[in-house]
Amino acid sequence: MRLLIHNRTEPGFNLACEEYFLTRTDLELDIFWRNAPVVVIGRNQDARLEVDEEFMRRRGIALIRRMTGGGAVYHDLGNVNYTHIRNYNGPVDFETFAKPMVKALCTLGVDAAFEGRNDILAGGKKISGTAQTVRRGRLLHHGTLLYDVNMENLSGVLRAGEEKYKGRGIASVAARVTNIRPTLQDAPPVEGFIGKLAEIWDAEECYEMTAKDTEEIETLRRKVYDNARWIYDGVR
Repeated sequence: MRLLIHNRTEPGFNLACEEYFLTRTDLELDIFWRNAPVVVIGRNQDARLEVDEEFMRRRGIALIRRMTGGGAVYHDLGNVNYTHIRNYNGPVDFETFAKPMVKALCTLGVDAAFEGRNDILAGGKKISGTAQTVRRGRLLHHGTLLYDVNMENLSGVLRAGEEKYKGRGIASVAARVTNIRPTLQDAPPVEGFIGKLAEIWDAEECYEMTAKDTEEIETLRRKVYDNARWIYDGVR
């Protein structure tokens, strides 16, 4: 298994990166990455029902749509995202593919456990949500880690109320969440936390993106992930 850690924080690039490695390569790969402030909605959600656009404009928070289902989530540079890409033909199985991250977190001193359908909790509070998709014998499992996220932004960007259930979208489910950093003694900044994860991660070698990788990812980004039709209407 190869591990890719890169410093690109543009949401469109990062989501295009996932799709590229899933659908246009045969690599089995783990990726650690971060986004600049953004709300990421699920493939089947209606952005107009999910987010407070006025709050997002005031805070300079972007909006993007991912290729997997599930609810809306807030990312910023205090959030660590992880992606597993595997050759796989089985059923959707969140717990199996969440286990490596749960194990790593426990090794680093986080009281982490998989709970419910697709969440990782610490001390009874959610620190990670996960989503999956399988395409032609290839699986993508990805999730968030709330390490040092701006909780005011997280709670402010996502809409709540009965009106959101009247549209065609799949409404997000509110959850009690917490950051990982306050639960750790001598907790490093987020970059140091990623480094610690990498040190204990079960990877055979590190992967460096090639010029071809970057070129194709940028093309996919422009065509899909930065395109308003995809972001707002889910149309490619």
